[in-house]
Amino acid sequence: MLAPPGMKPDGSGGFKVAGAHPETFLLENENGARAVIDTHTLSCTSWKTASGKELMKGKGSILQCFPDASTPIKGEFIPEERAKKLSFDRMIFKLEPTEETLKIWNHNFEYRVDITLRENSLEWDVIVINLDTQPWTCTLGLHNYFDVSSLANVVVSGAFSGADTVCKVTGATGKAASNDVKVTSAIDMLYKKVAGPVTITDTGKKTKLTLERKGYTDTCIWSPYGHESWNYDKFICVEPVQVDPVSIPPGKFKETKFYQKVTYEKL
Repeated sequence: MLAPPGMKPDGSGGFKVAGAHPETFLLENENGARAVIDTHTLSCTSWKTASGKELMKGKGSILQCFPDASTPIKGEFIPEERAKKLSFDRMIFKLEPTEETLKIWNHNFEYRVDITLRENSLEWDVIVINLDTQPWTCTLGLHNYFDVSSLANVVVSGAFSGADTVCKVTGATGKAASNDVKVTSAIDMLYKKVAGPVTITDTGKKTKLTLERKGYTDTCIWSPYGHESWNYDKFICVEPVQVDPVSIPPGKFKETKFYQKVTYEKL
């Protein structure tokens, strides 16, 4: 079907005003699972299971941190293409330099994210392309906000024991003493070289989330515990990050890839 005058395909079977795109995209699975993606920040503002249980909620869920692992990137993510099948729903987004990003970081790049909703999982394929003529380095991460019943009901588990730690507030270093982390006070802790699966078990919601990743070598756990204005007791951040600089080779066909998959299980 030809697009009406002044309109263009919107990537999901409809049309939009040329040069514009929706504020959000809804990804849907045939089993009833749904995920809402904010196109300005590429955050997942809501991810619900087939039964309607909220796993992610809020404007800040899944912020893209690049080229600095501690800072969400600013720009406009453009929806490129949608692929919807019976078993998955995927949308491809792309960010390119703007006047604002060039003032902060004067490099040419393409930052592409393929977000895929499956029956019981949500996946992010992140692709970084260096469009300059020389290599440059970056750090990056995904700022995940997970909706929880209460922090008192939550345990974060992984290969933490013995890992080098860095408190991102004080700079103090140490080693993790246990594979399980319970949040009972404010925390902003980096666990170096913890890249294996990390789980978030919530006995109140009766859910277990498993985070898997590729490319991101470290893990950060953050909670503004005690800050009532943040509604601190209802979320926890568990983030895959790459804090050591990665060299990105030049060339529009040379892709440097990162990946995160979050899988839901009912307890």
